[in-house]
Formats: sequence, C-alpha cells, structure tokens
Amino acid sequence: AQPFPMLPSPLGQVLATFPLFERIPLADRASMVGLLLATVDCLGNDEATQMEYDRMSAHDLFVKFGLSKRLVEDFIKPTLLVGLFKPPEELSALVVMELLYYYALAHQDSFDVRWIKNGTVADSLIMPLA
Repeated sequence: AQPFPMLPSPLGQVLATFPLFERIPLADRASMVGLLLATVDCLGNDEATQMEYDRMSAHDLFVKFGLSKRLVEDFIKPTLLVGLFKPPEELSALVVMELLYYYALAHQDSFDVRWIKNGTVADSLIMPLA
C-alpha cells in the first residue's frame, strides 16, 4: 500500500517528500512557491511569454521570483547539474521550468529521489566497491 494517496500536483509531492528535506529550513523550502508561480505564468501563457522566459537565465528567474539562496544551492542547482548537466547560470528559465514541470509536477508517481543520509555519494556507494 502507498503511504500517501495520489494527490493533485504539487500537493502530492509536498506531502510525500516533506520529511526528505529536513536539512533545508522550512522558510527556504517555502520560497519554492516563487518557482511554481513562474511556471504557471510561463507554461500557462502564450508563446511570446514563453520566449521571454527562454531569453532569461534560470539563475535570473530564481532571483526574480525570490527563491532562497539555500534552496537553490542545496537542492535546485544539484538537480539541474544531474538532469541537464549545467548550472542555472547557463540554462534558459523556460527549459528549467519545463524540466521541473515534467519530472516534479506532471509525473508525481515517476519522481522518486533517494538522498544519502550520512556522508557523501563517494563514501556510501563508491568506496565500498573500491
């Protein structure tokens, strides 16, 4: 049985992943609302609006919509480096919002992140194999 019912996005993701982000303070997590508002504005609007976001860097988007530096550095930037292989300064805001929409909002049951609880990835996964 599932621990959480399938709820509408993003409510389902927030409830299901809330305990996984203990290292990021609640105020920083709450600043993610700015990105949600930007995503609704961008993806729910016309092509001209989307092109405005495409000309903006993801870094500038995060600043404009008030995402905390801690949230960006500890969660969003690593996610982008893994998913798109580039930092926010080198990515279009539109591309980032499309990625986050697809993986985190549109496919709730497909987005399953596992966090290393102690140490680093190298300590926990690579060193035991060496």
